[in-house]
Amino acid sequence: MEVGKINGEILDRLNTLLTRTRDGERGYQEAAENVKDTELKSLFLAQSRQRGEFAMEIDREVRTLGGDPETTTSLAADLHRAWINIKSTITGHSDKAIVEECKRGDGQALDDYQEILKNTSLIASTRELLLRQKERIESAHASMARLADVV
Repeated sequence: MEVGKINGEILDRLNTLLTRTRDGERGYQEAAENVKDTELKSLFLAQSRQRGEFAMEIDREVRTLGGDPETTTSLAADLHRAWINIKSTITGHSDKAIVEECKRGDGQALDDYQEILKNTSLIASTRELLLRQKERIESAHASMARLADVV
């Protein structure tokens, strides 16, 4: 496969990941606004900030590879955030329901990372960046799973 085509495919996947990372940032922000527990609120705000940092890193990587970073969130994420609002309203802003939803969102993010990391033509710096971010999301996902059992 020619380099330009591989690079284009990688840029497309990175832009998809960038969009979904921004979705995660906004989703965690939304979650922080909807929970009652102050520790959960702090945790969600920290996760939102972390996803914002990840988005900036992916944005820089897209630019480094010669691409134009995506600037929007996905329709699916807009629906996901709306779902959090609806579910929160129905459940009376149940912290457990919000934690479960964040866990689900992190699971989807891990799937996204796994998919792009399958690409054997990623340059080392891109692979290292994505692996580091994926590890931190795995940690957040595990935290959400533990919290879902105790909230």
